[in-house]
Amino acid sequence: KGKVLCVVLEKKSKSTAAKEDATAAINNEEADITGKEATILISLHMGMTGRISSPNRIPKLESLSDECSYPPPHTHLIINSPNGQQSCFSDPRRFGSVFVHSYDGQSTIDEECIPAFQELAPDALAASAQDSNSDIVNKIANQKKVIKAILLDQRQVISGVGNWVADEVLYRSRLHPDQSFLTVSEATKLVSEIHHVLSTAVKCLNDGQEQLPEQWLFHRRWRGGGSKGTNSKDFNGKTISFVKSGGRSSAIVPSLQKKVARKVMAADSETTECKKKKSTTKPRTSVKRRKT
Repeated sequence: KGKVLCVVLEKKSKSTAAKEDATAAINNEEADITGKEATILISLHMGMTGRISSPNRIPKLESLSDECSYPPPHTHLIINSPNGQQSCFSDPRRFGSVFVHSYDGQSTIDEECIPAFQELAPDALAASAQDSNSDIVNKIANQKKVIKAILLDQRQVISGVGNWVADEVLYRSRLHPDQSFLTVSEATKLVSEIHHVLSTAVKCLNDGQEQLPEQWLFHRRWRGGGSKGTNSKDFNGKTISFVKSGGRSSAIVPSLQKKVARKVMAADSETTECKKKKSTTKPRTSVKRRKT
C-alpha cells in the first residue's frame, strides 16, 4: 500500500514440522522446530531510495550511481528462505524503515490486519482507477493547500506518490506545483494522469524494462541536480526550471505550468452563473397599508 510493502512469514504447521523433525533425525541433522508460531509481518517502507534486491537482480536508482554488487551498500535487512533463496532491503538515504509485527489471528490477512497500513491514505494506483476515482477528485478539488503538498502527504488523499511522480503528473496535467483551489476538471485530469504514470511504470518493471517512456520529464529532471542555472530541456525542447514546493525541489516547465491566482475556491461555470443570478435578484419587500 503506497510506499509500504508487507512481507508475510508463516511458521510451518506442527504436522509438517514433526515429519521434517523425524526425517532430520534419521539423517542425523539438527532440527530446531518448536511448532507453530505467530505469523510475522515485516513491513518495508521504501522512503526515497528503498529497494528490494536479489543476487540476480538489483534495481537501479536514477538519483544515485549504479551499484551492481550484492548485497548493495546500505543494506539493512536480509531475508533467507528455506529453499536457499535470498533477498535484501537497502536504503542509501535512510528515509525508509522496517516494522516487524506478530499476527495471531486465524483469518486471512488483509489490509486491515497490517499495522503499517493503518495510517496511510488509499493506495494511489488502485484509488485512481477510473471506476473508483470520484472520491479522490472531490478531495483534491477546491483545496487551499497547494497541490504538490497534497500529493506528497501520504495520509491525506492518496499514498504512494513520491517527488518525481508528483512532478511527472503535474507536468502532464499542466499544473504548477503551487497551484491551489483546483477546479473539478483540473482534479479529474490530474487523477487520470496519476493512474497513467503509475500503471505505466509498473508495467515497465513487470516487463523487465529498466527505461521509462522517453517523453517523460523523469529522464531530464535530474540534470544539474536541480541547481539554479541549469538549462535542462524537456522532450520537446522546453526549458525546465526548479522551484521549491511542498518542502521539496520540484522540476517544472514554466511555459506550460503557470500558476493561476485564485483568492476564492474555484467553481464550475454553471455554479458560478447560479451564484450570479442569486446575487443580482432583488429581494421582494412587503409594504403594509394603513387604513384611513
